Amino acid sequence: MVKETEYYEILGLEAEATEHDIKRAYRRLGLKYHPDKNPGDQEAAEMFKRIGHAYEILSDEEKRRIYDQHGKAGLEGGSMDEGGLDAADIFSMFFGGGRRPRGERKPRDLVHEMRVSLEDMYNGKTKKISVTRDRICGACEGGGIKPGAERRTCVACRGQGVQTFVQELFIGMHQRMQQTCQSCGGEGTTVREVDICGRCRGSGIVKDQKILEVHIEKGMKHQDVVRFDGEGNEVVGVRLKGDVLIILAQKPHDVFRRVGNHLIMNYTINLQEALCGFDLPVQHLDKRLRLITIPCGQVIDPGAAWVVRGEGMPLPNTGGLDRGNLVIHFEVEYPTRLSAQQLKSIAKALGVTESFPRVTGQKLTLSEVSQRQSRRASGSQRANAAARRR
Repeated sequence: MVKETEYYEILGLEAEATEHDIKRAYRRLGLKYHPDKNPGDQEAAEMFKRIGHAYEILSDEEKRRIYDQHGKAGLEGGSMDEGGLDAADIFSMFFGGGRRPRGERKPRDLVHEMRVSLEDMYNGKTKKISVTRDRICGACEGGGIKPGAERRTCVACRGQGVQTFVQELFIGMHQRMQQTCQSCGGEGTTVREVDICGRCRGSGIVKDQKILEVHIEKGMKHQDVVRFDGEGNEVVGVRLKGDVLIILAQKPHDVFRRVGNHLIMNYTINLQEALCGFDLPVQHLDKRLRLITIPCGQVIDPGAAWVVRGEGMPLPNTGGLDRGNLVIHFEVEYPTRLSAQQLKSIAKALGVTESFPRVTGQKLTLSEVSQRQSRRASGSQRANAAARRR
């Protein structure tokens, strides 16, 4: 019996969730609440941390077992280190980044979404994307001052970065307070205006545009990630560079719908085609025309699904040699009216006779109802049934 469910609720899961469910939920929520997609949103940033921590616990078999049995108290009371990774670490590792040495800082990953057509995922393609990133200023090498210039000890705080003052709470009671030095901004040093680096204006960081080539491999899926190690932000005093994550977002297609490695399409046929067969031309995602033959005499039922094997999406990491299937859902469009001659011809073809068993009774007329009337009648029936149950 699960004692607590808070971590499951954060990920929108039940306690019986599988490992696959947990990963899928984290992928979806991690991308939704990532700070790069919600700049300045403190609630999103806090949710991102909670999602990361919940995933850290539930994705670890041993931590999840302890949590299920004893809740948070079990994790705190044992040898488990709940604070081992921050949310950025977990996100980076989930999307393919390695775990860095403990305590070593790394700039936050840059996350960008790239809209990709189904054709590009089928055939493979290289697309370019422009990324704006923070880079250490080359003119001052991150120091923020011109070559040869020096920083001076702040006179206001004497190099401490903080200022101390005494505040009187009431008669005879005083309190010592500290605040960040206003003169140096907590740096402990100041720079003359003439010595500030003209390129970065003293920050040590400049904005840089980088064009990245994103290689979309055959068979890649919606929300697959292409990672560029070390192509993200730089921070002064930090050895490691941040990474860039490109999240693929598949555009809707006019003809095909993708389910896993299979392609689904809907096609409407008339009654003659349903009964007598036909040739169905399909222009595939590689622009080649496939001709699918439904043999004469093979009857297609309304709503039937037919499979063309090996004509779906390329399987990842196979170079397009292995593929899923193409599934075609057929809808049959019936004629609204038939002439007497057509009825006789159909009856003759189907071997229908005009001899019916004689039945006596009141004759009733059947009339067609609109979809709106049908929905209204169904709603009334459900309401009456509910009333009878009460």
